[in-house]
Amino acid sequence: MKIMMRSVLLWMFVANSTWHVIAQTEGNEKGSTTAFKWNATDAFVGRWALGFEQSVGAHYSLGLELDFIHRERFMEFNSGPHLWYPEEHAIKRGLITEPYMRWYPRAHARCQGVYAAAAGFLGFARYQFVEPNTFGDPSWSAFGGSLQVGYQRLLGCWVVDAYLGGTWANDDYSGAYIESTALFPPPSGWRVSAGLRLGRMRQR
Repeated sequence: MKIMMRSVLLWMFVANSTWHVIAQTEGNEKGSTTAFKWNATDAFVGRWALGFEQSVGAHYSLGLELDFIHRERFMEFNSGPHLWYPEEHAIKRGLITEPYMRWYPRAHARCQGVYAAAAGFLGFARYQFVEPNTFGDPSWSAFGGSLQVGYQRLLGCWVVDAYLGGTWANDDYSGAYIESTALFPPPSGWRVSAGLRLGRMRQR
């Protein structure tokens, strides 16, 4: 928990410093865009993600995505598969917050074109076992980050946003059970992240 709190404070400091640097570099140009998006890919894995992206100057943007988790997971004993403690089914419910920053190197319009993105995330959830057990229901927390490249296109007022990258996660569990290490993507470590976001953009 202490490590996570330090990570939160460090991210807040970096994000605040980055905002001021970008604002000073880009100046106070008129006009801005705000996009509200839904992550269509996450719906296939039991997550419902809603987010927004705000332009900061001509080539940068800041955003936040909220992932609401409700999915069934396999749980195993925290020291690995055990004959006396077989895998259990549990429902995972929680929330992941993912703030991010994007750079559009050759944007012909704000928040459009090829981009590179850096993001951090914090997640919290609880598990409810389908079958009662003597260990109680565990909880989960995680922090990490990702680097992505993508392409965002505006079709009228509608947004299509495709991305590909890598994500690193560090998970922490309370209780005797953890998510099965045989799952894909793995609950901890490195993984591939890719997807498609759809939404609507408002220009001012």
